[in-house]
Amino acid sequence: MEGVSYQRFPKVKIRELKGDYVKFELRDTDASIANALRRVMIAEVPTIAIDLVEIEVNSSVLNDEFIAHRLGLIPLTSERAMSMRFSRDCDACDGDGQCEYCSVEFHLRAKCISDQTLDVTSKDLYSSDHTVVPVDFSDPAGYDSSEQKGIIIVKLRRGQELRLRAIARKGIGKDHAKWSPAATVTFMYEPDIHINEDLMETLTLEEKQSWVESSPTKVFDIDPVTQQ
Repeated sequence: MEGVSYQRFPKVKIRELKGDYVKFELRDTDASIANALRRVMIAEVPTIAIDLVEIEVNSSVLNDEFIAHRLGLIPLTSERAMSMRFSRDCDACDGDGQCEYCSVEFHLRAKCISDQTLDVTSKDLYSSDHTVVPVDFSDPAGYDSSEQKGIIIVKLRRGQELRLRAIARKGIGKDHAKWSPAATVTFMYEPDIHINEDLMETLTLEEKQSWVESSPTKVFDIDPVTQQ
């Protein structure tokens, strides 16, 4: 319709901010903008994930491709992601994606020499950069930390061995799911409540109290002085 503008000027108010958590209000817009922000956070926030795996020795029950796939899905700490270059844009290695500016190298060497099954986990991955390591999933609830051995990659029996070299690169979830942030993004509607003051004046104190108690989220209260 002529003369109608759909331009919006959203406002953001931070409600809570922590190192790994943020809660904010988005006002003066609609759900399409909120959903667009949610999708951008998941699909376009850069992270680091294992992108290339070179298997040297693999005598486990899993084939090379299966192990490479499991390695790619291990979440890595990505504080360095913003300063790293995308491998396709790196001029230091001509886009090869194997230099210190656009990649991080991992090594894994494991061999079972006992009759007990050996669990090869993400803690067995040794990184060339201490700032990019597998995310630590140790349980803070007080359980024995010795049992927290990381994410299982493969299990080895006596005589079986796994040796490999892996390259982690910067990417976004839009390119592949392994670069999606290991986080949850959700939104919900914040109700905008308007109270009819004239109608409220006609209610008795008992009716007001009943109305306050009828709210499941307990957002209303009665002033003990004015009884309003």
